Amino acid sequence: MTRTVRFLRYAVLGETARPPRRSPRRRRGPARNWKYKAWIRSLPSAVSGAGPCEAAHTGTDGGMSQKASDYSCVPLTAAEHRQYHQLGRGGFEARYGVNCRDLVARLNHCWFAYAGEVK
Repeated sequence: MTRTVRFLRYAVLGETARPPRRSPRRRRGPARNWKYKAWIRSLPSAVSGAGPCEAAHTGTDGGMSQKASDYSCVPLTAAEHRQYHQLGRGGFEARYGVNCRDLVARLNHCWFAYAGEVK
């Protein structure tokens, strides 16, 4: 609303215009949670037990050139993270004997039990 219209509305009706209500925009795309990723980075590596770690996205739910959900992250060192992307999930799991899906499920269970959040 322009200033003139607001002034006339106040002068004639004695009231000011309320700003239009905006409906809350729903976020599109995979779930994001920076606190979860920070927690993942604080854990030791899922492969070697070393640190510092990165939050490596392992999920397959990141379609259309999007990253996967943050809830599919596992803790890996920088070198292990690079190897994960070079070998792919199947090759990485076979080489190190790690099941990423089970690991993600256990990490999510611990996070939601600890944080009390709803996914």
